[in-house]
Amino acid sequence: MTSARPRSAQLAPPAGRSSTGYVTFVVLLAFLAWALVSMDNVMLGVAVPALAPALHLSLSTMEYLVGVFSFVTFAAPVLAGRLIDRIGRRANFQLSLVGTGIFGGLTALVANAWQFIVVRLLVSTSYGLTEPVINTLVAEEAPRHRRGVLMGFVQAGYPLGAGIAGTIAAVLLPTHGWRPLFYLAFAPLLLVLAAGWFLRDSARFKQVKAASEQRAIEHRPGWRKLFTPEQRRQTIVTSVFGFCINGGIGLIIGVVTTYLVHVDHLSLGAAAFLFGLSNWVALGSQILVGWLADYLPSKWLMTGYSVLAAAALALLAIPGLSFTTATVSLVAFGFFGNGTFGCYTRYTTESYPTELRGTGTSFSLGCSFLTLSFMPIIGGALIDSAMPTAIPLISAALVLIGAGVMACGKSFAPRRDLDELSPSKLLSD
Repeated sequence: MTSARPRSAQLAPPAGRSSTGYVTFVVLLAFLAWALVSMDNVMLGVAVPALAPALHLSLSTMEYLVGVFSFVTFAAPVLAGRLIDRIGRRANFQLSLVGTGIFGGLTALVANAWQFIVVRLLVSTSYGLTEPVINTLVAEEAPRHRRGVLMGFVQAGYPLGAGIAGTIAAVLLPTHGWRPLFYLAFAPLLLVLAAGWFLRDSARFKQVKAASEQRAIEHRPGWRKLFTPEQRRQTIVTSVFGFCINGGIGLIIGVVTTYLVHVDHLSLGAAAFLFGLSNWVALGSQILVGWLADYLPSKWLMTGYSVLAAAALALLAIPGLSFTTATVSLVAFGFFGNGTFGCYTRYTTESYPTELRGTGTSFSLGCSFLTLSFMPIIGGALIDSAMPTAIPLISAALVLIGAGVMACGKSFAPRRDLDELSPSKLLSD
């Protein structure tokens, strides 16, 4: 009589590649993690008009704080993302969800501005590590002929979380206030249990660690390796493009509800509804773009989509914006602007070899978060100025610059193995 296998062994892959069941588990886990973490992050931006009076802060001060939190989100993966390549994907995944779940949920219980600031700073640190680690995990487990659609599906967790947050906020904010929104932020803690039970580091990561130990090489990837002659171009392109495209997404996340209410005099419920609608459209677009990236080069998809996204943002600068025009603008940006993330994270992970994939992806995505801090600060400074319409125009200009930057990047052929696109020196030398 044979003994029962442990549950983690039931998901073990055959030699050489992961089983379909395990890949499905990783993709679903990453999708849910990104959706739940994003809900908390987005609810903060949507709730700014309600949070400001409750915490006795001005709208401009709240927008500055949102910018500070986003700056921490940028700094966390840039500084700590190297740990993904040093100690593993699994441990960093769990760590990011624990921090986000605990401190995100505690936002609902804050009693004053200082408690709010401390809690949100801690959330921002954890949130910044989530996106790089889930995309590194999925890229290394997904089969090469389905990598695009699977990574697009995972990235669609963000607009799903944002769409749910906007829809719930449209219902709860006018009637129950902002506190009930943040009780949902405890949910990521449930995924930590699933990750601890089933998730493992990828075979590629284990091979790199084994090769470094066999050669007695200390495997300590850092920033300097991202700027070697072989790697410099892609590090700059992926980082600057992310910075630029998030110039538009940062407007939508951190400023647009305040902008539509304060400048165009829409109701808070209508602004929250449009915010949610934009993200529901983005969800479908990211899955579509991910699927397209399995047949067309990601580089050119992102370049073309960014040009159209810039035009969509420019519509927000029309004086006396009507509800209909605002709808067209936000829906179009959700499709074209947010849609680029359906293959941006795939393109980023493909730009780095296995021993640098976590470090490089964290650095590039960390730089992309930086504009998420600038746009609320710019919005806070300009929202009460004589020309608040400069806010969407600045965002549109950044997105258009991003299209030009991406056009300078390498073009990776779809349906290729990761090691064909960016070979590992440790495994090939």
